[in-house]
Amino acid sequence: MTEPKSDFSDAALGADADRALSALDEAGARAIDLVNAWIKANNAAAIAETAERAKNTAAKKAARRGLNVLKSRGIKIPERKKTASLTGPKSEESYEAWMMPPDTAGSTLIVITSHAPASRYRAVFTIVHRGFGVQRVDIGEVSQSQLRESMTRALPGAQYRPIKIPVEWARSRIAEARKRHAERGVPEPLGFSSAKSLLEPLPASPPTHPFDDEGLELADEDAREMAKESAALHALPEFRGWFPTRAAVEEMLAKVGETVTPGEQPDPDEMRKKLEAEVVAATDRYFSPERRADLVASMKDSGLSILARDGEQKALELAAVIKSIENCGLITDPPHEIGFLKGFFDKAVSLLLAQGGGSLRIPVPARKPEALAEPESKTSGP
Repeated sequence: MTEPKSDFSDAALGADADRALSALDEAGARAIDLVNAWIKANNAAAIAETAERAKNTAAKKAARRGLNVLKSRGIKIPERKKTASLTGPKSEESYEAWMMPPDTAGSTLIVITSHAPASRYRAVFTIVHRGFGVQRVDIGEVSQSQLRESMTRALPGAQYRPIKIPVEWARSRIAEARKRHAERGVPEPLGFSSAKSLLEPLPASPPTHPFDDEGLELADEDAREMAKESAALHALPEFRGWFPTRAAVEEMLAKVGETVTPGEQPDPDEMRKKLEAEVVAATDRYFSPERRADLVASMKDSGLSILARDGEQKALELAAVIKSIENCGLITDPPHEIGFLKGFFDKAVSLLLAQGGGSLRIPVPARKPEALAEPESKTSGP
């Protein structure tokens, strides 16, 4: 049985890189249908151009997903053409934005810069936190080398590098942090008024997260299977310092202690089983819908760094975990079935064992005092 012929013209289906964007404009509301037709026809040139330069966000995302499909088919993706200017560089200011993914405390550095050719960078350094809002603002003029050094110093201890992000998204992210800061009724740090030209204009609506625009998508079942073995992601520098709160770990150990009979020496194998059971229970308790939503947002920030350093395969593993976390429920797909989430508590237990020289301190409730007095005996009447 032959497949039905596409209702797009041969010119639209065969559009090269130079014609791709105008073909999308002509397609109008059917732009995504045209991208899917290009994917079906292995039109790598049109898809690559759309993925790089299309203004239609949905079509751009579909094209980036299409690039992964073509690569899986062994189709070579053409490199984007670079044009040289004969009139020399323009003297207009250009804007760039950078981000350092969240550190162990959940703080994220966002830097927006402007500069003209042969001039120093004017930059605003903003440290934001999803829970607290804005933590710090600094403004200054720096050289390119000083810019890199300043970003690294802003979040000491981070074992990864700053990554480039879209300026519109950076401005929207800072505006969101300022809004949260205002909701807490706390005065924001000084400096925002001086950085207005860098922080505005704001986009009409919040842009999608850059990680979502990479086209790293999987079917639910594929994501679920990949996420089961995702504990190894904790070895990445972006996640190495991520742990559950101290209170959550202490609660888990207390639950283990409640299963121990006071005064009796527990069997080591039985204790391991009880600890494993409580790790599972603690994972499900800890990762509430609100905490999962915050975690997903931070993982996407870190995902941009992982993609830039480790490539698409590792980023795809992370995308699988993110999708599975978003699909989590307490009855179906509980948090403990995702290796990355359960890995938070497994990692905490390993750290405590290392600190304790191989032993784990389990708080066992004190034995209830036994009655010392003999019960009164009933006596017969006179």
